[in-house]
Amino acid sequence: MLSFFKRGVFVLAATILCIFALGAAPAVSDVGLQNVTLSCSDGTNLDLALSPAEVLSLANAVTAMSLYPAGVTCGVSTQAANPPTAGSKKFDSAVGGGDQFAFMHPCSINFGFSAHTPAGMPFGAKGSFNETVPGGCAGLGFTGQLRVSVDCLAVNGNHADMHGTVTKATGAFANDGFSEGGDAYISTTEDAISNMDSLGVKPTSDGPLSACGRTLNEPLILNGNINVHDA
Repeated sequence: MLSFFKRGVFVLAATILCIFALGAAPAVSDVGLQNVTLSCSDGTNLDLALSPAEVLSLANAVTAMSLYPAGVTCGVSTQAANPPTAGSKKFDSAVGGGDQFAFMHPCSINFGFSAHTPAGMPFGAKGSFNETVPGGCAGLGFTGQLRVSVDCLAVNGNHADMHGTVTKATGAFANDGFSEGGDAYISTTEDAISNMDSLGVKPTSDGPLSACGRTLNEPLILNGNINVHDA
């Protein structure tokens, strides 16, 4: 119940932020799509044509990346074109931020990720996935960073599977089997109905269940938001 309450407060706050960040009346076409640009600190600059509900979900995910910093940030801005021109190049995408595994406060694991690929082309993916343990945990022996360069993204509805190459793994993440130059398999699901999104990451795949491999262990996130867009 506490997690539900926190997420409810967050969604309300993110909704307000979205209104101010995107404007009260963004461009809307006759098919109900809005042009937006997703820009991230990892070099992502992606034009998308999304429904109003998807725009709000994406804005919430971007806001969560700032509230629970993990080393990558993004922003969402509207485009003036109407009808949408971004839809001429369709992309599957997965964006999220938040924290999980808070067994001993403040030793949760913050995460932030942004990945995209041309629709139906999982091996054309670009993006990044970061996890970090925030300050305050060194005395408890629980620190570390995980940095992954995403090279595969397979989206199916509200679920996304990603593969990437580890560029940094220290502390607790190295102890979990991640190593520089090694693999990372990431699976995430956006639950827009109950607002109980989930995320899992492992150094080995649980089988060839998608083009990118995947992990079957997807714990619910404690705080934050995940947006999965299937073009």
